[in-house]
Amino acid sequence: MNKSTFFPQAEPETWEEWGPSILEKGGTVFLLGGVDTGKTYIARLLYQKGCKAGLKSAILELDVGQSEFGPPMTCTFFVEERPKRQYFIGRFSPQGAFWRCLTAAALLKKEAEKEGTELTIVDTTGLVEGSPGVWLKRTKIEILRPDFVIARERGFELEPILSRFSYRTDIKIIKDPVPAQVKRFSPQERAILREQKLHNYFKTARAFQISTESVALLPGAQFFERGKGNGSLVVGLLDGEGWLLALGILLEGGKNLKLIAPVSDISEIRAIEASTIRIFNHESLIMNKNIKELGER
Repeated sequence: MNKSTFFPQAEPETWEEWGPSILEKGGTVFLLGGVDTGKTYIARLLYQKGCKAGLKSAILELDVGQSEFGPPMTCTFFVEERPKRQYFIGRFSPQGAFWRCLTAAALLKKEAEKEGTELTIVDTTGLVEGSPGVWLKRTKIEILRPDFVIARERGFELEPILSRFSYRTDIKIIKDPVPAQVKRFSPQERAILREQKLHNYFKTARAFQISTESVALLPGAQFFERGKGNGSLVVGLLDGEGWLLALGILLEGGKNLKLIAPVSDISEIRAIEASTIRIFNHESLIMNKNIKELGER
């Protein structure tokens, strides 16, 4: 289940003030706002209306914690109703991984340009306050150079970010107050939604082994050769261009790694990158079945 299913499925009251002009001009739209301000709802709305208007539309999902179009701890380029490129961050929060989040933003924007998208909607995390949040959002806006910034705020919490761009003639800032009916989620509810998404993601996972000599290991071989101590670590399985093929769960380290992942062709895996996240619950029937089968080989 995604958070946007809880949002009102109708145009916001302010739509006529800014929606038609965005669809007429196209370009890049940056969604800015704290947690639970309806950014993903606006992203879906703009994407759907853009497609209906004949614009080649895409979403750059940069929300690593409450992802909608890809698995958690990733950034995704969503186009033509599917995630086409995914970049592995390895955390549920941008904290501690700012450079990776900014790299993902820049690379995914290039993918959108190569794809020839006419309307690109950028959905972001709710980290907007404090020095880290202000710095990160200001930098993302500078890197992505959006034509529009839709600021979803409940008060004036976005002013430290928006004030940096008040003089800019190339960016139209649209302030759109958060409707009262937009649901607020507790940290516990957010965690549950994230766990449900991971649970569903790994339902089709299969077990396999891969030699450490056949792939690059990040942060290094020694990290993965510690044996069972690494069991249940979430990893990113990367292709030869550094894009994410799939998330995996490392069951056992050593010279031959034991993993499960929803990946069809393990020959495409060129690197395995560790995350900061561990999975503690393997109660999914499919996952248990695969783990048992792997142990019997």
